[in-house]
Amino acid sequence: MRFEWDSRKAKANLRVHGVSFITFRLDFDSISYFEQLGQQYGLSAEEMMYMYLRHIAGSGYKANLGILTLKEREELKKSLEAEGDLPLEG
Repeated sequence: MRFEWDSRKAKANLRVHGVSFITFRLDFDSISYFEQLGQQYGLSAEEMMYMYLRHIAGSGYKANLGILTLKEREELKKSLEAEGDLPLEG
């Protein structure tokens, strides 16, 4: 006998409400870092990344990546154009 599923009785999955799924590339060292970090708590690398990113986003932390922001680059470009010192692109 085959089971027949009635979709009218389905309920929304509350665990994924308000969650977006994304895909991105990550180097092996970063994956290994989160695997090791997650082992302490019995979590997978994916779960650890989720919790880590959520913690950072909720704390208001702003990373200093050591590069200029888009606004800073645009201001620098305008300044160099005004001085006539803009390097050639290409």
